[in-house]
Amino acid sequence: MKLVVIPGLNGNDQLCQEFLHHLSIETLFIPLPEDCPQDHSSLADRIAPLLPNEPFVLMVESYAGSIAPYLNAKPDVDLKGIIFFVSLLAAPSKALLELPKFIQADTLMKLPFAEQQLGSNFMNNDGTPEQVKHVRSVIEAIPHHILKARTEALKNLGPFPEQPKIPAAFVEATHDKVLNQRAKDSIASIYLGARKYPMEGSHFLLYTKPKQSAALIKKIIKDINS
Repeated sequence: MKLVVIPGLNGNDQLCQEFLHHLSIETLFIPLPEDCPQDHSSLADRIAPLLPNEPFVLMVESYAGSIAPYLNAKPDVDLKGIIFFVSLLAAPSKALLELPKFIQADTLMKLPFAEQQLGSNFMNNDGTPEQVKHVRSVIEAIPHHILKARTEALKNLGPFPEQPKIPAAFVEATHDKVLNQRAKDSIASIYLGARKYPMEGSHFLLYTKPKQSAALIKKIIKDINS
């Protein structure tokens, strides 16, 4: 069964190219559109016409998680399962979301010790120095108006449309310092019976552990189809 992947806050494949390479299943990657409102309902409306005209499993990473309930509620979307990857359906730390109001990402990343803080506080020392530099460059490249709009959307999540029953699973990073516990628990509160798959690592699992992430996703798809 085809897998559709929608990325996190950066909206592109810059942090998941190696992960996609390791997937040995037919995969459609859909970047987040920037030429529309950035709330999750509007993004879902733009993404829906790009979805396959056949049964598929949806994988949503981080920020993209809250797009899934809107897609699942559309009657013409042939969705057979949802995988939430280090994702959320409730607002994470409000303090973190307020930062784009006061400082641009490229300015923030140029502050002293920015890379050290990124590597230790958010990547849990899970990445090489080269990987930390790359994550920094990806964050810097997010247009400020897009980053600001997406963080605003995260502060105002839900209520979501009524959900048709569907197999759901969520991958939770054991050392995720981006999502608070409320955000981590939000998926199971909406998708009752969703199966949890813990994985050792930080919020940036797809980037720092691409091969292991791909293997886990293939296992989850097998579990969904069984």
